[in-house]
Amino acid sequence: MNCPPELRRLYREGRVLPFIGAGVSMAVTWQVDGEVRRGLSWSELVDEAARQLGSDEPDILRFRGTDLQILEYFRLKKNNFAPLTNWLYAHMNPADGELARSPIHTALSNLGKCSLFYTTNFDDFLERSLRLHGRVVHVTTSESDMSYSEQTQVIKFHGDLNSPNEMVLSESHYEQRMRLESAMDLKLRSDVLGRAILFVGYSFRDPNIAYLFRTVNEKFSTLPHSFAGKRAYILIANPSDFELQLFSERKIEVIAANDLDRTRAIANLLAELAS
Repeated sequence: MNCPPELRRLYREGRVLPFIGAGVSMAVTWQVDGEVRRGLSWSELVDEAARQLGSDEPDILRFRGTDLQILEYFRLKKNNFAPLTNWLYAHMNPADGELARSPIHTALSNLGKCSLFYTTNFDDFLERSLRLHGRVVHVTTSESDMSYSEQTQVIKFHGDLNSPNEMVLSESHYEQRMRLESAMDLKLRSDVLGRAILFVGYSFRDPNIAYLFRTVNEKFSTLPHSFAGKRAYILIANPSDFELQLFSERKIEVIAANDLDRTRAIANLLAELAS
């Protein structure tokens, strides 16, 4: 058993809040005209932005600035993100059958004690997968979408491709988010109360992590009535000492999924949580 007993207890009580990152979408594969595709990473999105700006060497732009600054530059040069979001939409389109076969999405859909899911992904893989596995889903991308029904809720914390005006992409978007004053931020604060966050599909380099860590660690202390006092956990396949130490310093408990097949490792740990 790799899943902490405390996290399993919180799950049985309906007090685990999955937070889904790009690594989960990257685990989905499908074919287009004989070509194998998979969900895109954040770095691949930035690489495409650099190409659309006329640079064949994204790392040259990265030498000058951060990924978020590159995207801010893209917005200034193009006046909006439409060329980038159109490309993203065209490249994130697996068929239902291919998405239904995703081991991680299947395991997430089987977390029956979780009625609330957050994601920073722009694609619709999570909500589609939940529906394909028989769950009734309400998607929230802004305050106007907020619902208090008993349906499974998917909170698109950084917007999605169907609501491009709500997408959090550039440096200025993140700076606004860091003020922790938007309706989506207030909802997160409310939803975290009494729950532990389970990060799935994030790496230490993910630009979302700094924001989410700050929200969890500065706005809340330990989880009330928790034996372990943990507010957040993160699933990582084959973690290094680097990751173990730095996540621990930020009061995030690492759950190690030890398997050479990372997708299988994460799916198995989620299945263990639900067992």
